[in-house]
Amino acid sequence: MRLTLEPWSPEYDTSFHADENKSQITTRPEDINLTVELEPWGPVQARRFEVDFTKIFFVDGRRRLEGKVWAEVGTETSSPGLLGTFAVGAVQSRAEALTPAAIYERRMERVLILAHPDGEDLIIKAKGHEYGDLRYTYKHLNESQNQDLALEARLQYFMRQEEDVIASSLPLEDALLILDGPLQVRAPDRAMGYVKTLHNLYIGPREVPVLRQLQPGQRTPIFLIAAGLKRYSWYLRLAEVAPYMQPFAGLVRLEVRNNLGLEWAQRVADWSCVTLPKYAAKSFRDPRAPQQLMPIAFLESELGRRMGDMNIIRRRIQAYLREMAGKPQEPLLELPVLTRDLN
Repeated sequence: MRLTLEPWSPEYDTSFHADENKSQITTRPEDINLTVELEPWGPVQARRFEVDFTKIFFVDGRRRLEGKVWAEVGTETSSPGLLGTFAVGAVQSRAEALTPAAIYERRMERVLILAHPDGEDLIIKAKGHEYGDLRYTYKHLNESQNQDLALEARLQYFMRQEEDVIASSLPLEDALLILDGPLQVRAPDRAMGYVKTLHNLYIGPREVPVLRQLQPGQRTPIFLIAAGLKRYSWYLRLAEVAPYMQPFAGLVRLEVRNNLGLEWAQRVADWSCVTLPKYAAKSFRDPRAPQQLMPIAFLESELGRRMGDMNIIRRRIQAYLREMAGKPQEPLLELPVLTRDLN
């Protein structure tokens, strides 16, 4: 028996979910074209390239569930909800060299998501706390089943929506936007999706061994995913990993929309081979190394700071709910007492 280790810290989900022994083309075969660039498949070393951007933006977000609640409105039955916070932002760096990232924009919002349609904003007064008032904006959840999962999914949705707003406002005429995760429908043309958790490989068993062969700074040939949002995609190995690590450690999948053509995608793919490994995190700096990029780690750290200390926020929520529990409530609807004759 031989065991290999997942390099990510155990509190995070594993970076590799796919089964390499099965076909990973989960869409229709005609929706995947593995030969748009090279055939047969093999590791690709970056060639000379000229990109038409001088700076790069990284956009990412963080969300945090701060408390699950039950809401009672009038005399109605309690309905579930959650108190959560999300923060999103963008950092900027130069495209031709490894340079420190600078914060370009950041936003934060606290939300109270309830299944009940008649909720209202929640304001927890500061009372001397350094974070000021905590204002949770009411959002309605119009789901009736699996409400625990739906509530968290709704928080994720609001975060992604705000990421799209920031991404659409960036000046991308001479820049490339790197989004943490797969590209969404609203992603601009000059955006690259950065997928560090591999659920679906989109390739077949014949091509999977190439992933094992990749050396740091090498990529696979570009392939076309035509299902849904049409995009060019490729795999890149960011860094060398120890032999006792699982063989797909250090791999990421990158993708760009096909709107700007294959030649542009090839230049971006070769640029990624040279530049992105320089941004790869080290294990002593981030628990998701090497797939985590340092500008994104810097942004996540700044967003976490903006969200406030979780322990303090949690104690303030508990203190508020404790205070509310001590106040007189609306009288409950009196029901007739039912009796039965024991004789």
